[in-house]
Amino acid sequence: MKRCLMIFLAILCLTGCTPPESASEQANFTFTYNGVEISPHTGAGPVIAALGEPRSYTEETSCAFDGVEKTYDYGSFYLSTYPMNGEDYVYTVWFADDTVATDEGIRIGSPQSQVEDVYGKESFNGTNSYAVRKEQSKLVILVKEGLVTGVRYEGVLN
Repeated sequence: MKRCLMIFLAILCLTGCTPPESASEQANFTFTYNGVEISPHTGAGPVIAALGEPRSYTEETSCAFDGVEKTYDYGSFYLSTYPMNGEDYVYTVWFADDTVATDEGIRIGSPQSQVEDVYGKESFNGTNSYAVRKEQSKLVILVKEGLVTGVRYEGVLN
């Protein structure tokens, strides 16, 4: 599933894909974990070094970029990267459990009403998710039966 999503997004950007200069300049969404700020399209090296040893790590040859896509398992969340110009960049962060939350306090298990209070009813897609774009990033929140079942930050590739 992750691979299919990455392939689809990559197809949309096969020409001219470049990460922003920095997340702070672009005001992308930021997920903070133990004081480490993680934003899509930022250099992954310093983030991974600051997070410490992951529980597990996988890599796969990228079909969209020249190099290897990497996924790091930090227990409560996963972080994936994409290669560009010899560097790795943060691509997605998705929550694995309810011990982590967005900077606005949304976590797996949060009520749907809290999501709407924070991100607005207009971000609801009409079925089972909310999607909010901020510069070159997107926050997707999945809901089922009135509760959050998934949270994912992702880079938007233009």
